[in-house]
Amino acid sequence: MEELDLRDYLNVIASRKWIIIRAVVIVAFVALIWSLLQPPVYEGEAKLLIAETGSTSDIFASMGLEYSSQAERGLQTQVQLMQVRPLLENTIRTLELGVSPEALASRVQVTGVGQTNIVTVTARDGDAEKAAAIANTLAEEFVTWSREYRREAITAAADEVETRLGVAKEEILDLGRKISDQGKSDELEAELAIATGNYTTLAAKLEELRISAQLEVGSGRMVSPAVVPDAPVEPTPLRNTVLGLMVGLVFGLGMAFLYEYLDNTIKGTDEAERILGVPVLGIIPAEKYEKSERRRASILTHPSSAAAESYRVLRNNLDFINFQHDIKVLLITSAAPAEGKSTVAANLAVGLAQAGKKVVLVACDFRKPTTQQFFGVRNLIGLSDVLTGAHSLKSALQKPMDKFDLLVLTSGKLPPNPSELLGSEAMRAVFEELKEWADWVIVDTPPLLAVADGAAVARFTDGVLMVTKAAESTREAVKRAGELVESAGGRAIGSVVWGLDASAGRAGYGYGYGKGSYGGYYSYADYYNAPDEDTQTREASHRTTEPAANVYIPAKSPGRKFAESLGRVLSGVLAVLAVLAIAALVVYFLDQALGWGIVAGVLG
Repeated sequence: MEELDLRDYLNVIASRKWIIIRAVVIVAFVALIWSLLQPPVYEGEAKLLIAETGSTSDIFASMGLEYSSQAERGLQTQVQLMQVRPLLENTIRTLELGVSPEALASRVQVTGVGQTNIVTVTARDGDAEKAAAIANTLAEEFVTWSREYRREAITAAADEVETRLGVAKEEILDLGRKISDQGKSDELEAELAIATGNYTTLAAKLEELRISAQLEVGSGRMVSPAVVPDAPVEPTPLRNTVLGLMVGLVFGLGMAFLYEYLDNTIKGTDEAERILGVPVLGIIPAEKYEKSERRRASILTHPSSAAAESYRVLRNNLDFINFQHDIKVLLITSAAPAEGKSTVAANLAVGLAQAGKKVVLVACDFRKPTTQQFFGVRNLIGLSDVLTGAHSLKSALQKPMDKFDLLVLTSGKLPPNPSELLGSEAMRAVFEELKEWADWVIVDTPPLLAVADGAAVARFTDGVLMVTKAAESTREAVKRAGELVESAGGRAIGSVVWGLDASAGRAGYGYGYGKGSYGGYYSYADYYNAPDEDTQTREASHRTTEPAANVYIPAKSPGRKFAESLGRVLSGVLAVLAVLAIAALVVYFLDQALGWGIVAGVLG
């Protein structure tokens, strides 16, 4: 795939717009239905103020009981402590939740608020009151736990002080007994003063610790209890639908460009001109046929149609490149079956005749003759009879209309050796004889890659006009057909795009090998049983003949096969999802309107 510019990207999006639209609509629709079917989730939020130090900071500082000297680290410690298993278990018992601590932890989120000492406890539940209760209970459990924990630390410190106080008291008593027994001395009086001072300090500290234990409130304090929420936080249909639109758009664009990358069909006139090395002389739009119609020369039967005007443009372009009048015998062919070559040949012949030219339309397609269907002539005597010498050229020519100088030479009976007959000197002699009367000899041959007939007759012509079918012909097929023309001694002078759909959304076009291909080959049976160019309906064959030798052509590329298979799979998946989404939506609204309780029962 060549490097694309902005216009190419826009063209890809336009040509693959239905892939993108389907992806966007279905993914967004599924997201909306999924949102509507989700049970409501409510959120309760409680806020705690975490004290940097306790009410007994001075005592703890002297005893080494400070939690942390770093405020941020201390706050994160408190956040983690709020989620420990004992607090979760106490909350479960208090509210009789009947869930595991792990399950409750997954529904609770504890976070710090910015650069503050405020911590938010957020609980989610399908019941609004329960969500608020979980947040409040967990916060209260932490407050209670932190208070008891700090009180236990103070009590432990008081017990230690009380023990030291008893030791100090015994020391004072011992010193008193020594003074009574030994009498007063400066040394004993000094020791007694020190012991008495230590005892007084310890007694004051013990009293302070006992008061602090009673006043301790813990490291956390509830500042904003959770209230019962009025509306659920989930699901959010609008947000999910918007996200679905975005995801669908990305998915659709990805699939569109994947298809473009894997598609080996020709995408534009520039690419066709580069592969064949000749200009595109005409772009013929697709036509709608009546059920009773099999073939028609639109330039004759529908002269005001867009197709008829396109054939006139082709005629004018052909005259423009033939300004030296060195092209009289023009071969019209295609790479594969059902690409519109016979339709282009018949309409171009009529168009040239309408412009005052003397035209002969020669049908070289012995295997699947169709020329007689355009003009209502009979195929009893034709080219094969002339080449074998059974009839003269003059007796085989037919004039379908009086007001134009147009003669038709049908194919005639199927000979046993069509390729050899078309490549014989008798074929050259037919062309030379026709050139003496006609201004243009239009030659309709079988597809180049189906059988060898077209290549056999190409060397006797003055130019080859390649017909390609929009949205089907591949690069490999067109390139191979051009090489066959060159190797056979023919000269490609231009190409025609047939069957272009004006609503395709892109100025480019593509081609395909047609139905009936297998293993990369086209045999005579493939060509003979291929669908008609216009009606695209398969006809049963009652003719018997030996198949011509197979002509190798590259089969569909693995990338194109993968893209087609992937497209079918994804289309099926998206279709199933769309059906399920519609069914779910109908059930949901009926359940809400009639109160069946189906959704509640399914969701538990």
